[in-house]
Amino acid sequence: MSSSNDKRARHKEFKNQKRAAAHAAYRRQRMIRIGGVLLFIVVLAVAIGSSLGGDEKASGDNPGASSTLTPTPTATPTGEVACGGTRPDPAASQQYAKAKDVLKEGVDYTAVISTSCGDIELDLLEDDTRDTVNNFVFLAQEGYFDGLLWHRVERNFVIQTGDPNGLNGVPPDDPGYAIQDELPGKSSVYKLGTVAMANSGPNTGGSQWFIITHDVAKEEGKPKPAGLPKDYAIFGQVDAASFGVLLKLNELQTQGGSDPALASMPVNPAFINSIEIIEN
Repeated sequence: MSSSNDKRARHKEFKNQKRAAAHAAYRRQRMIRIGGVLLFIVVLAVAIGSSLGGDEKASGDNPGASSTLTPTPTATPTGEVACGGTRPDPAASQQYAKAKDVLKEGVDYTAVISTSCGDIELDLLEDDTRDTVNNFVFLAQEGYFDGLLWHRVERNFVIQTGDPNGLNGVPPDDPGYAIQDELPGKSSVYKLGTVAMANSGPNTGGSQWFIITHDVAKEEGKPKPAGLPKDYAIFGQVDAASFGVLLKLNELQTQGGSDPALASMPVNPAFINSIEIIEN
């Protein structure tokens, strides 16, 4: 009887071990299947993200205008920095809910933009476009522009910057918010040294802005207007003493070609190193 009981006990133990082994094998197979599904999801997400990475390039005479073309984005040019400058630390591309109110009443604001090709001094027009100036000063004091590319150079027209990654249309294109337009009056013109907000339509300005370089090579005499419609808030004017730096940036060789994201990007990258805000 004892022998029969031992046999049944050994048989039961064998069945238990077999079930445990089968359960362990099932768990391993299940984990492999789950891992495969997760890997597939990650690969699919990356593929979808890449396919959505279109580039909307400012084109023609419309700073900040969107294009329907979606070229493949590329990294910041790795060549020698323009004008013998040094490559700054990469921009932080910080995002915000809105611009803080940083302007002080009764204070005259000016700015010094340190670029790869020299310093650009400008007067900020806080009396004319207070909210736009406030937005610029806020972002400058946050260091938002430090390390950004002059991603668009249209010779004898405009130079443009302020895109967080230098590729318009590839998020982020702005600081996380948009501001209301403060459009110029009838007597205003976009002339050499005018600093204005870029946009992709009404009330879409954020961090991108441009400087008019029209007739920069003929700075003597009265500069001719660039012929832009009054669709861009004018918030600054470059000092004539800095026109030489505008000329250097204006003359940078661009990549050209049919890709609107890269055609007007300088071959040798030019950067904003920093922006100093001066209160007078």
